[in-house]
Amino acid sequence: MKVSLQKAHRLFKGNLPSYSASVEEIREHIEDIFALLPVASDLVTEEVDIDGMKGEWQTFPESREDRVLLYLHGGGFMYGSIATHRGESSELGRAAKARTLSINYRLAPEHPFPAPIDDALKAYNWLLEQGYRAKDIIIAGDSAGGNLTAALMMSIRDTMTPLPAGGIMISPWIDLGQNGETYITKEGVDPVNTKEAIKQLADNYLNGVSPTVPYASPIYGDLRGLPPIYVMVGEAEIMLSESLTFVTRAALAGVDIHFRSWPAMIHNWLCAHSFLEEAREGILSAGDFMNKLYAKH
Repeated sequence: MKVSLQKAHRLFKGNLPSYSASVEEIREHIEDIFALLPVASDLVTEEVDIDGMKGEWQTFPESREDRVLLYLHGGGFMYGSIATHRGESSELGRAAKARTLSINYRLAPEHPFPAPIDDALKAYNWLLEQGYRAKDIIIAGDSAGGNLTAALMMSIRDTMTPLPAGGIMISPWIDLGQNGETYITKEGVDPVNTKEAIKQLADNYLNGVSPTVPYASPIYGDLRGLPPIYVMVGEAEIMLSESLTFVTRAALAGVDIHFRSWPAMIHNWLCAHSFLEEAREGILSAGDFMNKLYAKH
């Protein structure tokens, strides 16, 4: 295993909090881990209030005013924040010459399903109210944020709101019932997730709702009419198989679906872009996808 990938494994394996700890302790520990990841020195941030929800604009000198990336962070719907994912979200925006809007949506267990989806939709509608055109907005997210990306696009379609240019789902957690075969075959291979921990997170978020509800698990959703989607996943993830199933179902639903897997990569490896070549490659790959979508308009 290359040294840089070993570093990514060490960052997470054995360093993640015990789920027997309190919610507050877990959140603080995750913030401390992600604080070890650097943020670019030329990044400019601006805090914004989105009808009571905290948001943050992230821009670089090359960011264009007419391109927006709405980023939804991961963290099992229980932890994570604008701060934990600032390096990843901003670099994805840089790759597309876009302004990134990252949000602190409400978290479970205090705010279970569908609160995060409601918050994501509020952020999207806020962008439209600010005068941004839907076709100039791309939605992206990792893990639980990948789930939210799909659920938000479904919600936008179902509320007859103008659809965004597209979406990017990075290591998406889109089957909260953990039915994929890689929950078995990748157990112990994935340094970030275990099936037991994922089930706890799912129970927190679902709060008694069935994991087959489409907005909770987009793998079961009606995907017809969604804009172009790029699904990115590492081959060492326990969530790999649900991405494969989602891509197949999206293709059968007529979605312009794009997919790429990275050999040996772990869950949301893009966060390690400061030292991992495959993560930098992933950022640029996502940037290419976004640039093509923006150029169409």
